Formats: sequence, C-alpha cells, structure tokens
Amino acid sequence: MERGNRSLTLYRWFIILLGAAFLALIGSGQGRGSLALFLFFCALAVGTELTRVPSGSVSFSLGSGVVLAALLCQGVPAALGVAAAGQLLADVAERRLSLDSAFNSAQAVLAALAAAVPYHFLGGTPGGSSLAFLLPQAAFVVSYFLANNVLVGVALVLERGTAALAENRLLVGWDFLGTLLSLPTGVFLAQVYQLLGLTPLVVAAIPLLTLSYIWQLYARVRAANEEIVALYTATSSVGTSIDLSTTLNEILTQARRLVRYDGGLVYLVDEETLIPAASEGAVTDLQRHCAVPLGQGLVGRVGVTHHAELASAGAAEKGGAGSGCRLALPLLAGERLVGVLALEREKPPFSPHEVQFLAILGGQAASALENARLYSEVAALARLDPLTGVYNRRALVEALTGELARCRRYGTKLCVLMVDLDNFKAVNDACGHPAGDAVLKRIAACIASSVRSIDVVGRYGGDELAIVLPEAGPLEAYQVAERVRRAVREATQEEPCQVTTSIGIAAYPQQGEEAGELLAAADRAMYYAKRQGGDRALTCAQLPPAAAAGPRDGGSA
Repeated sequence: MERGNRSLTLYRWFIILLGAAFLALIGSGQGRGSLALFLFFCALAVGTELTRVPSGSVSFSLGSGVVLAALLCQGVPAALGVAAAGQLLADVAERRLSLDSAFNSAQAVLAALAAAVPYHFLGGTPGGSSLAFLLPQAAFVVSYFLANNVLVGVALVLERGTAALAENRLLVGWDFLGTLLSLPTGVFLAQVYQLLGLTPLVVAAIPLLTLSYIWQLYARVRAANEEIVALYTATSSVGTSIDLSTTLNEILTQARRLVRYDGGLVYLVDEETLIPAASEGAVTDLQRHCAVPLGQGLVGRVGVTHHAELASAGAAEKGGAGSGCRLALPLLAGERLVGVLALEREKPPFSPHEVQFLAILGGQAASALENARLYSEVAALARLDPLTGVYNRRALVEALTGELARCRRYGTKLCVLMVDLDNFKAVNDACGHPAGDAVLKRIAACIASSVRSIDVVGRYGGDELAIVLPEAGPLEAYQVAERVRRAVREATQEEPCQVTTSIGIAAYPQQGEEAGELLAAADRAMYYAKRQGGDRALTCAQLPPAAAAGPRDGGSA
C-alpha cells in the first residue's frame, strides 16, 4: 500500500510538471485573435465546470466543447490555456484548491495537446469551424476523451489497483456522453464568433450555461429524491424482522444501499464489552471473533462517547474493521447503547453526508435490534420450563422432531433417554413442595451438566425429564445414562431423602422413526427399570417382549 501511494504521488507530480512545461512552451500566447476572446473562453470553461451535471458518483460537463471552440477560433496555445484555466479556476471558485486541482489542470492540458495532433493531421486549422472540417473536429473531441481517460486510468490503477477500472466504467460512459455533446457545442460557439463576433458569442453562451445549470439543479434534486427513497427503504427494511440474526444481517445489507464499504461489522453490547454479532465483506477472522472492551480502540471509544468517529488508515486500533478509512457509529435506543456499526473502505473517506445518512439508519437499526432482542428473550422464556430452566415439553418435542428430520436426511443415529426420579414423592412428603422444587431444579442442572452441548434436556412432565442424544447409538446412550444416574445419586446424597433415577433408552430407528414413538418406547423402558427396583438404566433391547411391546401400565412413585 505504501509503495502504491509513493508511485501515485510520483505519477501525479510527473503529470503536473509535464503539463506545466507544455503550457509554458506552447501555450505562452493565447494564439490568433484577441485577449478578450481568450479570457471569455477561460471564463466559459470555468462556468461549464461549475455547472457540471452530477449523476450518482459521477458527473460530466461541456468543458471539452469550450476547449474545441478555443482551438477552432484561436489555435492550440489558446486551447491549452482554456483547458488549464477551466479545471484550476473552477476549484478556486469552489474553495477546494489542492494537489488534485493542479493534477486535473495538467491532465487537461496534456489531453488537449494530444487531441490537437489528430486534428491537424486530418487537416484541421485555426478558423476551421465549418462542417467541412467535421472529421478533424470529431477526431479532436474523441482523442481528448481518450487521452483524458487514459491519464485518469493510470492514476486509478496506481491508487486502487486494476479493480478500479471496472468501477470507473460508469464515469467513462458519462464522460463520453459529455464528449458527444461537446462536438456540436464547440462548433456552434466557433461559428457564432466567426460569423457574428464576440458580443453575440457572449449572448449565445448565456443560455448554454443557463441550460447546464438548470440541468445540474434537476440532477441534484433527482439525486436527493433517490437518496431519500433509498433511506426510507433502508430504514423500513431493518425493522421488518423480529429475528435477531436476520436483523443484524439486514443492517449491513441496507448500509450498503446507502454507502459503499469494503468490510462491515455490527457489535452488540454485553455489559462492558462489545461482541461482534454480524459481518460482511473484507473482515478478518480476528475482527469477526474478537470482543472489544468499552473505551478501547475506535469501536470501544464510540461505545463510550456515543458519537460517530472516523479513523484514517494509519490509526490501526483493535476493534476496527481493518486498514483504510474507517467509520464507527453508535446504535442508540434513546440514550441506551445497543451496539456499534463499524464500516471500512480504502478510499475515499466517508463524507459527512454519508455519516448523516448512516446515523439515521443507525437510529432505526437500534430500535429494530432492541425489538429483536426482547422477542428473542420472550421466545426463549416460552421454550423453557420456569422451574428447572431446561426445555419444556413442547420445545423438547420440537427439538426431537427437528433432529429426526436431520437423521432421515443424513442417515445419522439418535437416542432418547427418559429419566424418572425415584423416591421423589418422599422428598415432597418429608420436606415440603418448596424443598422438592429446589431438589428438582438442582437435579435438572446436574443432568444438563452431564451431557454434551449438542444434547437436548427437557422436562417431560412432573418429575420426568427427557434427553435427546443426536448422533449417538444405544451403547453411547447407555454410557450417558449411567453417567447421569451416578451424577444425580451423588448430588442428592446429602439430602434427607436421597434421590435416584430410573432411565429408559430408545434408539432411532430401532424403536421408532417418529418423536412420539421414541418417547413412548423410552418411557416403557424407564418404567420397567423402575419396576425392577429403580436406580438403573435399561435399553429397549433389554426388555422382555411383553414389556417392550405393551403400553406403560403404571405410575411412578
């Protein structure tokens, strides 16, 4: 990157010095005709640049038409001077004079000089503004267009690589449209001067600039309307889902509708830390998985100050979205921080206009995230048993049904464990139901800590709990059942009434292919284990035929 910047700087200075040298050597005089005419063409060139017609990120002007008129009326020296003045003085008038201004001015000089070669080669001469000289006139504007875009293309490749050429195709298209309009414009201006003189030329230029200005205003109003529509669409879209993951991805998608970025991250606040929750584009694994403490780095600072911040490529801080121009924007629901949106791109820096639009999107995004978070919490509570904190019966059956669908699709194994607490009625009778509830809650936590993270634990009813073991056969399920049985026995050995477990094991597809069939089979095996004295685990394969096939014919003690 540093070598590319050095090459770009050298190239820009080379073009500036080369353009200045040719301007000094060839354009030192305004050519044939009066100084007043030359100054008028310079002023007209500045006017056409100031009334450039924008279209999205590109624009075009009739400046090359004025350069052509200067060539036809006064020759190459005047054309070079007009080309340079149009670019440079327009930036002065708009108070944005910079090294880019000098580069653009020198670029225009070189493009005009290069275009003058085919013009003269095809027989063009100063004063040749009639239709008889249409071929050299067309050759001039086309060559001016090509030389100008070659010089710009080299600068873009040095700055952003060859990919920038694809991004510049729209600009080239609009520039070519300006070139096509410049041919009749330049010929018209030259004809008016040569047939009627300077005063009519000035009068003819007024409606030309007025039309260009009106077109510019229309384009700006249309662009503003398109921005408002895009902003409305973006802010409306981020609130269409109450799913947290969908909302996070939608924020990044809609942010891309408003601004161009290379990499984006959405962080969610978790106490004193910002957690990466969604990413898009060029984001490293470290950034995608690395939490950022509040107050640390660009993202962390924004989480504390609640104000958007920009950072340059040199400010390499933890929590940023990589190198380049970076923006971190707080997502605030009222005064409360919900998260941070971090965007990054190589160039150009994010403009105040873009930051303002993203801030509006951020306000809506924060509300959408808050709604999605609340919905997720309510949905999670609706799936949990309020006493034990494990899945309730409905969520358990849904999880089992989903796992069975996966088993059918991929041909994997699955087992279901039905766990019943022995002697639990004695705990309630001896210590009371509040104590029994506390014991049941502790046993559920003990069981959940004894299985894998992919396993599902749920309260099936009363003092019965069920465990779904994905990708486990009967042997693995029996080992899990024994581990659970020993863990529960050890966890309650200090209780006034020690609690043991009877566990039944059913396997897919041996004991059934549907959730109801497996749960019923595991229930029969559990009940048979209880009838054998409890404190044991049995698979359906260990049951006698009558017990394996018949319905459960008793209750639990």
